[in-house]
Amino acid sequence: MAQPTYNVEAAVLALPRDARVHLVLKLLDSIEQRPLTDPTRFERAWLEEANRRYEAYVRGEEEAISAEQVFAELRAEEL
Repeated sequence: MAQPTYNVEAAVLALPRDARVHLVLKLLDSIEQRPLTDPTRFERAWLEEANRRYEAYVRGEEEAISAEQVFAELRAEEL
């Protein structure tokens, strides 16, 4: 690794966690050519999806699956 890159890496790793997260998001944005993400946009999207699923459940279009069943299926997939 080139010395300047090593120096930058060492400096970044010394930053507080929040600053590193902010930097990672900025770097990803520069690579992926996408606008900075708005966390509230994702929160709204998840709330809309949760409401959509709940309404489908109430109408009888979706079935509830117990957490125990979900975790059992996930454990079975790991084997």
